[in-house]
This record gives sequence, structure tokens and C-alpha cells, in this order.
Amino acid sequence: MTPLHTGHRWLTVCLGIVLGVFSLTAAAIDPSTIKGKFTHKGKDYPLTHVYAWQPYAQAKELWVYVTDTEVPAAAAKDFIKPAELAKENRFRGVKLVIHPTNPDLNSLEAVPYAPGERGMLTASGTSPKWQHLRVGDKRVAGKLKYEGSDWSLDAEFSAPVFGSSGKMQTLIGAQAQKSPHAEVFLACEKALLWEGIDAAGAHMTPERLAGMQGMLKQFGGDGFKQMQTERRKSTPQGEARRKQIEKVVVDGDNAVLEARPHGEKYTEVMRLAKTKDGWKIAE
Repeated sequence: MTPLHTGHRWLTVCLGIVLGVFSLTAAAIDPSTIKGKFTHKGKDYPLTHVYAWQPYAQAKELWVYVTDTEVPAAAAKDFIKPAELAKENRFRGVKLVIHPTNPDLNSLEAVPYAPGERGMLTASGTSPKWQHLRVGDKRVAGKLKYEGSDWSLDAEFSAPVFGSSGKMQTLIGAQAQKSPHAEVFLACEKALLWEGIDAAGAHMTPERLAGMQGMLKQFGGDGFKQMQTERRKSTPQGEARRKQIEKVVVDGDNAVLEARPHGEKYTEVMRLAKTKDGWKIAE
């Protein structure tokens, strides 16, 4: 959904279609190591940073950033933000996309970050693209060389993997709709649309609530009220809304809930975190 005006921007912010995530504490974890270079149109960029992230409730992708400057963790966890930062000349490098449980030496999926580069490179076949690649025990290590027409990569790295616990349980249909995650989702949405942010805050983590309050100051009360009015008209209440919940993927102390409005191709996605007070809507 593309926000068309302030009310729609509030819709995106309030209902969590674009998700943020918590980072894991790096204490007592062996530090990352990286060496090599990224070359773009004849210019070399020495690689000095590596960051590995597996999105919550995602069993097929592990993202490894090898870059010339540190990419903020909050940006590295996002699909779009790294490309925006690269466009602003904040860093150069590559995002490597690896299967977290079945890495393939003969396959290379990579997103180069440099001016003019777009989309993902996918190369596969019978010959190895990696010299070595290992994933396990919350760590990833690899070595590869790639030579392309506009860019090349020579990298060797080892890094802790943050994000997903790697242990996921998927709830679908009635099981998802009757889950505690569904109850929090429905209660938070109802409070948000009919009472306001403070009432909805009882169902949010402190970080999520603070972010919402910050957005209220930025966009203003009129935009928020417009969002409430629109969503009251378009969002069914009670059991009708519950039936729109399709799936909940529980990933350790995090969960991702998906709901599909009637007749729509898109899904609304909400992340939840388990706290001492139970499940809460998270950033």
C-alpha cells in the first residue's frame, strides 16, 4: 500500500504494514571479521564491515552485508533503506542472500549497492560460486570471488547472525485466529481506531508506543483522526476481523501475524514481541 496522504501515512505507521525489529544483544559473541574489496566500474572499495541478519519468521533468507562503511543495524533489517543510504553515498558494498539452513556453494544471490545498480544478481549452475560457506550456531562464514561486467566482489568474512531464533512454529486458520497474538492484534487495533494511541499503548511495547507518539507529533492530530475515520469505515469489527487473520509465525520471543482484508491481494503484517506482561505489538 502506498500512502497517498497524511491519513494513509498514519495507516501504514499505525497498523504496522512496514515492520521494524529488535536487535539481539551482541555481548559475549565472537566479533565479526572481514577482508576483501568491492569494485564498481574500476574503483575499489575495501571491505571493513560485515553484518548478518535473518528476518523474523523467515526460514529461507539470511542477509549478509559486506561493506566499506558500517550500515546501521536498523537499516540493514529493512528491504528498502540500504538502497536509499547507498544512493546518498553513505556506503558501498553488497548484500549476500543465503539460505540459513541449506547454503548452496553453486548459487550466488547478491544485491550490489552502488550508483546505477538495481535489483538482485542471481547466478547458479554446477560450478562453485563460493570457495567456502558455512552457517550454523548463529554464525555465518564464507569466502567468494565474483567478476561481473560492472562490479566484482572478493570477500572473506565471519559474523554472528542476529534476528530469527531459527525455531519457528506456524499457526494457520482457526489456530492462528484463536491465538494470544490474534487477541493482542484485535485489541490494539480496536483501541487505536476508537480511543487513540494512549489506549492502544496498553497492547504495545514501550518502544512501539514511543514511536507512535513521535509520529503523532510529526503528522499532527488531524491526520491521525482522518486515519481513524477511514479505518472505522473499512475495517470490520469483532469476529469478521478475526476471520481475516490468515497466519501467525512464532519465532522464539517474536511473532509475525498476517491478516488479509476481504478481497485484497495484499496482507497486513504485524510483528509482536513476548514481554514479561505477555505478547505486545512491537516495532
